[in-house]
Amino acid sequence: MRPRMILTLTSRKGGCGKTLLTMLIASALAEQGRRTALVDADPNGSVQRWVTDIRHGAPIVSYAEADADRLAELLPDLAEQHAVVVVDTAGFGNRAATVAAAAADLVLVPVAPGEADVIEASRMIASVAGLARSTRRLIPALVVINRVRRNTTLARHIVAEIDRLQLPRLATTLSEAVAYGEMSFSGALPAGGTPAEEVAGLLDELRQHGIAFHQDMKT
Repeated sequence: MRPRMILTLTSRKGGCGKTLLTMLIASALAEQGRRTALVDADPNGSVQRWVTDIRHGAPIVSYAEADADRLAELLPDLAEQHAVVVVDTAGFGNRAATVAAAAADLVLVPVAPGEADVIEASRMIASVAGLARSTRRLIPALVVINRVRRNTTLARHIVAEIDRLQLPRLATTLSEAVAYGEMSFSGALPAGGTPAEEVAGLLDELRQHGIAFHQDMKT
């Protein structure tokens, strides 16, 4: 049986880029022919609105579910039916975010440039480690550096701080590119240049960390 994967994006700090990364990853997987489900566990419903009202392209099965109890029932069912389930969570601590992290096969913690984001990432990585111990299962968690201006002192400082705190992270970073903002209005993935390279690098690293990307859309 092919493995099914749940990928959760979480942070208790708003504005770090969870929604952007959710859109990028789910859309890129679908466009590559992967059977993908998306769950919007944020009460704001931004991702669900984007999928249903704005995005065009390869199909993504999407659900808006911010209730923790119903989410706990939904995620295992979706994982049986799809190669990858991508879950967006609220920018504050709640039971739904905890459920989504506890169910995950991989947790991504976005970090935008700023001291508060780095501190929250450290806390979230520790929180996921605690969940892993309490559930007696492996839940890898990785930081994703987001909205950085390449080759700047600030970008280098963010990387240095994350490494100083010994937080596991992806090597791929996302730049502060106009194409990402445009995606929220057009529904289209970046078609070229640095953003497209970043998305490709992000997916490649997710493969290396065990996210199963299957091409069969029929099973």
